[in-house]
Amino acid sequence: MSARLLQRRAMALTVAALFGLALALRCRALEWGLPYVEHPDEPAVLETAVRMVQEGDANPGKFLYPSLHYYMLAAVVRAHAARGVARGLYASIGDLPAKTYLYTTAPELYVWGRALTAVLGALTVPLLYLLGRRMFDWRVGLLAALALALSAYHVQHSHFITTDVPTGVWVTLLLLGAWSVATTGHWRAYLLAGVATGLAAGTKYNAGVIGLAPGVAAALYVLAAWREGKRSNVWRLAAVHGGRLLAAGALALLVFLLTTPFAILDFTAFRRDMLINAQHYASGSHGDFIGRWRLDGYLAFFWRDGLTWPAALLLLAGLPLLAHRAPRQLAVLGVAVLAGGGLLLTQAVNFNRNTLPLFPPLFLLAAAATIALAEALGGLLGRGAGVSGPQVIDIRSDGAPSTAEAHRKRIGRRASAVIAVTLGGLLLIPHLLETHWLLNYWSKPHTLVAAAEALRAQPRGMLAAVEANPVQWAGDPAVTPVRWLGAYSLDWYRARGYRYLLVNSERYDLGDRPAYERLVRGAPAILEMPDRSLGVQPGPGGALLDLGEHVEMIPFTRRPARFGGLLDLLGYELAPGEPRSRITPLEGAAARAVPAGAPVQINLYWRALAPLDRDYTLFIHVYDASGQRVAQRDLPLRYEDYPTSRWQPGELVIDRADMPLPALAPGPYRLLVGLYDAATGAPLPTESGTPVELTTLTIGS
Repeated sequence: MSARLLQRRAMALTVAALFGLALALRCRALEWGLPYVEHPDEPAVLETAVRMVQEGDANPGKFLYPSLHYYMLAAVVRAHAARGVARGLYASIGDLPAKTYLYTTAPELYVWGRALTAVLGALTVPLLYLLGRRMFDWRVGLLAALALALSAYHVQHSHFITTDVPTGVWVTLLLLGAWSVATTGHWRAYLLAGVATGLAAGTKYNAGVIGLAPGVAAALYVLAAWREGKRSNVWRLAAVHGGRLLAAGALALLVFLLTTPFAILDFTAFRRDMLINAQHYASGSHGDFIGRWRLDGYLAFFWRDGLTWPAALLLLAGLPLLAHRAPRQLAVLGVAVLAGGGLLLTQAVNFNRNTLPLFPPLFLLAAAATIALAEALGGLLGRGAGVSGPQVIDIRSDGAPSTAEAHRKRIGRRASAVIAVTLGGLLLIPHLLETHWLLNYWSKPHTLVAAAEALRAQPRGMLAAVEANPVQWAGDPAVTPVRWLGAYSLDWYRARGYRYLLVNSERYDLGDRPAYERLVRGAPAILEMPDRSLGVQPGPGGALLDLGEHVEMIPFTRRPARFGGLLDLLGYELAPGEPRSRITPLEGAAARAVPAGAPVQINLYWRALAPLDRDYTLFIHVYDASGQRVAQRDLPLRYEDYPTSRWQPGELVIDRADMPLPALAPGPYRLLVGLYDAATGAPLPTESGTPVELTTLTIGS
């Protein structure tokens, strides 16, 4: 096997290994937080792709982002929907959720969308290795690729359905094309640079400015030819490469329009959203930090989270060496960073994630600076190494180096290798540790998901009020999502049949802390949720509280009756009102007069006396003064969420038995209730052997 073939195989294995490592890290926690969606940009992007698929419309209708990512995401949505329909997850594409409201009913769809970002983020890593190998050597390429693969910030944002990380793929391809322009000047290099620039701008508008790099590369190529003595041809060469550069620019524009075609076809909407974008970034209203030319904010970010301080120090220390040893490489990478970063500095709204397309050139510069430092320090150590014993010196003009010189070079190479490994470790270890922490953190369930599981595991007879997303509790008749629990005391909730409160610490600002402390200290906690700032578990802090039963505090009308020695009816509440989707307190209501045609709301209070092996059904009968049944309703007790076979002995259970009434003649009507086994039709007998009369209603005129 030839050395070249071995080298190619080694490079292919390295590329595959880097991609595999990067992808594994970026797919490790794709489901994190779900069904809660905490990044507001995720639903904003995904919902547009879902609408495009459902309506079969290629026009995104929104241009706050370019369209390439929408089209890629729409393909993923279509594939997920097809698989979901085949599996019975959806009846049709129309079942995909159109809105998320920061809580999704289709978590698998989000996993698929995040997987697209993860794949594109992982692809950037081997591409960066190839770029570093071409611009410097395999050591620089490998170190840069490993740093990007392990970068906690890049890994984090590779788990989101956003455009920031995917843009890095096209930026890296753009720089590959630009470096090829600088070294070969071939038209294929311009072709690659132009296409990649268009793809970058088609994913994130401001990435298009990095297209200045091929222009600098073309100038470097012409300048190199001039320095090589081709001065007579320099103007012709400049004209040729100027033409190729213009063609690359035209190609970039064409690719952008092909990936965002409705920038022309729906120019009115495109212009509108471009103005909204400009106004938004000029507003200075929010962001990670606010204000134009906030170099301090971005430097602080790169020091702390982006590069991390060891890599930042290595980059700063090695830049003078790069300027001396690799000026062309520094020029190409530098213009990419300065152009992209300079555009960000002009904006008054600053998000750190907007720097993600600049991560490939920045990490490559940091890796090159690290290796340059290692070589410089190793050379110093080699030149200062002592030599003992007799030496051989070849005095011929073209003779071999002396044994002392060879010894010092050998020492220098070994020292450089050791220093490179040491400095490379300093560069990589902070990212490795932070990424390990992040993925471990994201492996924990969202606190509100864990709290929901804990709540559903409790005896569910009484009511619960939760400071959580309403969609999470849609269809649960015993759980009421509320904005803020702190408005009332614990006894207020106890007197209305609430046993459980889920308190969310993020609903309480500094002025509300006394109300929060009053709640969480006033009742035992089933589950304590750690504050988000502790970095223990994703999601808000708080507690799931158990207030106890306290049936004596609930002002319902007592109407005791026993059914088959298994169930006790304790009493009821009744008020005119429309049938409810969930059980709500009627606060002791005991209406006797009801307007004609009005439905009634009824809460029944039960206690199980023994374990029940079946689900019993309630009937409500309405009789007029002559004993004629004029209305009835049959429904299993708590059929939606907590049938009688799950009731705990001794547990208080509240159920609603709302009753629509026909247009009855004015007068008195008796309400009777009873229980039976729907499977056999056998009634559950009362002590009197007859249904239990709850009350007498008077229907008004």
